[in-house]
Amino acid sequence: MSGKRYVSSSLDKQKIYYIMGVCALIALIILIFGLSLYRTKQKANIEISEIENITPSDAAIVSTTEDKSINEVENENKINTIPTKTINEIITPEPKKEITPEVEETKPIELHFSVPVKGEILKDYADSSLVYSETLKEWTVHLGIDIKAEKGSAVVASEQGTVESIKNDPRYGTTITLVHENGFKTIYSNLLSADFVSEGQTVKKGQTIGSVGDSAAFEISDEPHLHFEMEKDGETVNPSNHWEKE
Repeated sequence: MSGKRYVSSSLDKQKIYYIMGVCALIALIILIFGLSLYRTKQKANIEISEIENITPSDAAIVSTTEDKSINEVENENKINTIPTKTINEIITPEPKKEITPEVEETKPIELHFSVPVKGEILKDYADSSLVYSETLKEWTVHLGIDIKAEKGSAVVASEQGTVESIKNDPRYGTTITLVHENGFKTIYSNLLSADFVSEGQTVKKGQTIGSVGDSAAFEISDEPHLHFEMEKDGETVNPSNHWEKE
């Protein structure tokens, strides 16, 4: 009977030792698992802290350098060290150069003005000196040339041009103005009529444009004549300086 008690007591001790061993093992596992969680949490906190301190450019470098070899990272670093100007030149295409067509210089057309009516010069051009006016009874400048001719004599265009205007001037009577190349204008006044041309018409050199009359109120006391003026770029000039030499 004592032998059974001894055996039962031994078995009870083994069970106790076994249970204690299992408990110790479980405790050890729990401890290891707890330490592992603690280290993981600490590591995560450190990584979060580092990420918060990383600038956007650094974050880009970190994200692009993960899972890459050292050589790949070094190559990318070399590319990142290229000057900004060089990168912009590579990315931005060169602007197309505009090709401007060569414009040929237009040579001034040579003009050869002729005397619009044949006759004696009654009054010459005078812009810096004075001439006496029989009609006005005073000395005054004379910005044209008066060419004596019989009433009704044909007046021709001194050079090819376009009829700018036909009007009845209160001082110089019936007047025709022609526009020419190179800024020239010729003005034919004291006409009897201007029925040969119309405004806007192109006339040739030597073409009849009117006839000599006596319609100029400022020169009514003079014999029938053509009062002829010339302008260059809006300024009155001496017509005889531009007439062809006979």
